[in-house]
Amino acid sequence: MAFVLGIDGGGSKTAAALSNGISVLATHAAKGCNLNSVSADCARQSLAEAVHGALAAAGISANDVASVCAGVAGAASPEIAVAIAEILAGLLPRASVRVVGDTVIALEAAFYGGPGVVCISGTGSVAFGRNERDEVTRAGGWGRLVSDEGSGHWIGQRAVAKCLRAMDQGRSSQLVTGIMKHWSIVTREQLVQRCHSDPIPNFADLFPIVLAVAEAGDPIASEILNAAAIELARITQVVLRRLWIGHSIQQVAITGSVFANSPRVRNVFCNILHSDRPEIQIRLSKRQPFEGAVQLALKALPGEKNHNRVAAG
Repeated sequence: MAFVLGIDGGGSKTAAALSNGISVLATHAAKGCNLNSVSADCARQSLAEAVHGALAAAGISANDVASVCAGVAGAASPEIAVAIAEILAGLLPRASVRVVGDTVIALEAAFYGGPGVVCISGTGSVAFGRNERDEVTRAGGWGRLVSDEGSGHWIGQRAVAKCLRAMDQGRSSQLVTGIMKHWSIVTREQLVQRCHSDPIPNFADLFPIVLAVAEAGDPIASEILNAAAIELARITQVVLRRLWIGHSIQQVAITGSVFANSPRVRNVFCNILHSDRPEIQIRLSKRQPFEGAVQLALKALPGEKNHNRVAAG
């Protein structure tokens, strides 16, 4: 029996799933492996932990894995794709190795190789789509320093900026209190120092704080989530307009921790898209991105048909 591995490698988490071609037998998660935000050693450790954990949970040897596909944030860069492929080749010596962007596996998970647009908002953000002519395009997702609008990182970073503005104006906010408590700091100066530390803090960790105080009625936090939804809708609109001329019924899948956990972001996002294209069908993707990676790993096996679907256990 041939076994395959599908890997979803993001900025915060690396998830590996082992499949026998019928169902997912085991999964294991480790820290992030995005080489744009972690060192090569950290990426190697995270991938090794995720792979070995999934194999151990299923009682399968690395030599029994025939194919692996990894969808990794940052893998649009050839250098990053090659580096990840080399790590996986060392972990799985008999497997064929394919490394793609995390957008590719998310689209595969949502649409099984068919047309549609997926908008991802987790630690980072991006919109990616494919039409009926197999043309693909993307918008956003160019990294936390210059892009990733509407992502967990963007939300956390914007929250700190809004807190500093509120403190300058002498305004109180639950958001200020929540962030200061989360980082165990008490002064504005400590907040500034924390933001400029090396390495920079993981601003995406602040997303749950923003979400909680927004649900409690904090206007600053609510404004930030509204702004995130607007940014995510904009990049999705760019992809839709590039791939389909005029109005037609198209499918949009949304995925990632921000969409999954914030009804406000989902609602504002949907309202914006529907105001522009009422016929668009939007849904929260129920499948995990690693399931898309498993599908692509299966397609690489000799004699496998592209329409095979794997149940997630």
